Amino acid sequence: MHMILSMGVFKMNKKVYDTQVHPHQRMLAKIFTSVRLMGPPMSENLLELVCHLFGPEEACIAIHLPFYLPKSLEKIARRARKSPDEIRQKLEIMAQRRVIFSSDKGYALLPLIPGMFEYLLMDGRDSPWHRRYAQLINGLYATGYTSEYSTRPSPLIRNIPVETVIESVNRVVDSDLMSEMIEAHDKLAVLNVCQCRQSHIFSGHECKRSDAADGCLLFGSFASVAVERRSGRFVSREEMRHIVHDRWEKNLVFMSANLVPESSNAICTCCDCCCHYIESVNRFGGRVSLAQPHFMSVVDEPACNSCGRCAKVCNTYAHTLKDKRHVYDSAKCIGCGLCVRACPKKALSMRENSDYSPPSKNWLHFGLRIMPAGILSQIRVAMSR
Repeated sequence: MHMILSMGVFKMNKKVYDTQVHPHQRMLAKIFTSVRLMGPPMSENLLELVCHLFGPEEACIAIHLPFYLPKSLEKIARRARKSPDEIRQKLEIMAQRRVIFSSDKGYALLPLIPGMFEYLLMDGRDSPWHRRYAQLINGLYATGYTSEYSTRPSPLIRNIPVETVIESVNRVVDSDLMSEMIEAHDKLAVLNVCQCRQSHIFSGHECKRSDAADGCLLFGSFASVAVERRSGRFVSREEMRHIVHDRWEKNLVFMSANLVPESSNAICTCCDCCCHYIESVNRFGGRVSLAQPHFMSVVDEPACNSCGRCAKVCNTYAHTLKDKRHVYDSAKCIGCGLCVRACPKKALSMRENSDYSPPSKNWLHFGLRIMPAGILSQIRVAMSR
């Protein structure tokens, strides 16, 4: 409600606000629209977001920053035709706010989503500025622009199912087990917050399944970087096992990059009421970026009494009640197994999916695998704009 009201006020003052946008802020907004960054089209929503993130003088510097790979202070100064002393303090201030990325190699911009959204909110800071940012970025995401990039199947994300409901189906399920991922890494961590839940709380909503403190789970180098940047904390294997069990008890779904357990990775423990990726799956066509699950639920209709417990735990609405009768849509199933665990009549079980293919062996294989669909989607978006 807060977000709707704030956006309504902005629309009423659209012409007044538009005259206040500095040319450098407009140039920076244009940079963020790049299809190579999966950016949104130019809009008043985007302009207001950029003006919130960057003042005119900051935008004047930010338009000279590279994306992803940091450049040194000296190189950025040359691009901006300024001396390093002129821009050093402003770059540091932007880095402290996390609107730009910084490392020992220099500074860089990050795309809005995914990128800046996670980086800016993952340390858990709470201020009026952060809350306003959450309202603006959620409002921009709610336009559904990400669906423009979800037109071709690409095994980008995979679900890791509840372990107890698949162990009895097939013993060769190593890549699907959280226990395998936990054992494969010496460094494990948990982010301070879940950025999606944090942003929705900042926008005036509450999560029906969890809270912001249930941050993403990190493995390998991902864990080390997060702890180094004070965005998370290391945990032991035993604590991670406890956290995993707790998240499944809260009926959250585990979404990770589509990689084998041995690869460094992050797992978002998602819900249907807050998480942007689940929102994209349910509303904006994001399912095409979801790898085919290894297992899917099947229903023994004669055994089902339409109690609705499966519908309550399902985050993708594969299970619903219509006229008090259970309805199952297998096309919406992501293979999490939460419904199987919730069914008191044992009317649900897991079955292997014939369309399944194993996850990528490493990040290089992952990139090569998703690249064709990504390039074609970007070309399509560029031509349509």
